[in-house]
Amino acid sequence: MANYELMAIFNPTVSEEDRDASINEVKELFKTNSIKIENEDVWGDKKMAYKINKVDRAYYILFDLDMDGKLIKDLSKTMNLNANLWRYMFVKKEA
Repeated sequence: MANYELMAIFNPTVSEEDRDASINEVKELFKTNSIKIENEDVWGDKKMAYKINKVDRAYYILFDLDMDGKLIKDLSKTMNLNANLWRYMFVKKEA
């Protein structure tokens, strides 16, 4: 297992319930794949450097994960189906 960071950018224009449901969907995906969330840093609603879907703000969350890097491809397939998850990036942390 290795340490990874996941920066997730969610749609800020949906209701709080819909956003929380999308975030919980990502967390359930981690749980079903035996991925341990070491830390969850909610940055909240921030201005972006560029617009996505004509919106210049987004809801940011940074996850510190303990996971096998081989799962990233399968996780991405499922995460791409989440309409409120606009962008995400996995980065392997140095040991």
